Amino acid sequence: MVLSESDVRMRLASVAVSQVGDVMDRLGLVDSAITPAWKGARFVGRAVTVLTAAGDNKVIHDVIPTLTDGDVLVINGQGATSRALIGELMAERGQRKGCVAYVIDGAIRDVDEIGELRFPVYARAVTPAGPYRNGPGKIGVPVAIGGVVVAPGDWLVGDSDGVAVIPQADVESVIVDAERKREKESQQQLDIRAGLVDV
Repeated sequence: MVLSESDVRMRLASVAVSQVGDVMDRLGLVDSAITPAWKGARFVGRAVTVLTAAGDNKVIHDVIPTLTDGDVLVINGQGATSRALIGELMAERGQRKGCVAYVIDGAIRDVDEIGELRFPVYARAVTPAGPYRNGPGKIGVPVAIGGVVVAPGDWLVGDSDGVAVIPQADVESVIVDAERKREKESQQQLDIRAGLVDV
């Protein structure tokens, strides 16, 4: 089976992050401390990766102009929570380039405004303190986000529960298994509501 990119996006959008995680043996799930900035956020996209010094967003400014439709900007900010790497303005710039989400192992700010944009941003912390802009940083290298390695081009799925990372070589098998998991859970729910399962 060879799926088009649009098919992958559509089918991944129909399954929950928990279902994806279950069929990957509970691996590939980003640390639960990295949470959505606003309730109801959801996305599917392919990783554009950034490694940056703690509390510094120079390389993030460099990469945003290169973003395109369907990208997820994945930022290893060293897990630092004392300075926000992005805020409302950088979120809106990415959104206007067609980026579908930011996933940041670091801090953000302007969460109310980001929520008003309805742009999915996941981060480890919120702080009003702004970043430095000196560097160093790298673009397009494998990075660690919340204990999971993300390579450029890997697929990410996010919802209110968190974020799953799917290696691009595995995405088709994960889709099939996650869809089966979804259907099984749907049937179990129907059985419970019909009184066919002892609760």
